[in-house]
Amino acid sequence: MTPCLVLVPQGAEYQAVQRGLKSSKEVMIPIRAGAAAVTTPGLIEALRESPAMVLILGVCGGLRPNDRVGEVVVYTTCQDEAGQMYSLDQRLFGKLEPSWRRVKGITTAKILSKAQKKQALAARWGVEVVDMEGVPLLRALAGIPVVMVRVISDGGDRDLPDLSQAYDSQGSLRPGALATAMLRNPLGAAHLIQGSLKALKVLAEIAPEILQQLTR
Repeated sequence: MTPCLVLVPQGAEYQAVQRGLKSSKEVMIPIRAGAAAVTTPGLIEALRESPAMVLILGVCGGLRPNDRVGEVVVYTTCQDEAGQMYSLDQRLFGKLEPSWRRVKGITTAKILSKAQKKQALAARWGVEVVDMEGVPLLRALAGIPVVMVRVISDGGDRDLPDLSQAYDSQGSLRPGALATAMLRNPLGAAHLIQGSLKALKVLAEIAPEILQQLTR
């Protein structure tokens, strides 16, 4: 049995966590972005080992204008766009740093680029942060204790480049589409890059703390 399985979206997020956990012996898997996360071969293989618990790490988007980039958030629930809600393991997230904000998250099929849409989502459902992998993973991990910690990389106060075409159906980044989207909104791109770098730095710093708190 695997004591703790760590799942992180592939690419920059995985690389950041890898830096933070370079001396860790925990099994860490880079998962595909979005709904394709559950089709990651490494995840399918790891679940055959019946992990005792699963830690999902990554970045997320804030949905409210006053959200602070670089803030650590701990999910208590995560729902889909139809309102189907899934709860995270209360015993596990109860072990984590109390000063980290507990939030209700929502998983969307596409990246939200418009501040107005983010704020409307928050107003409709009472959710605070958004990601693209949470709900598909929680469905696939049913019956396993799961805790999800993310770092806010962008707030709900400004528009970002439209990255809806930046990922293919397998959850892999399309560099050409990403570059095009960035060029169409250079100011938004600058904010996105700055926020992402800050969030990734925090993600690398907190990763070892989280594992220590969960396994003590």
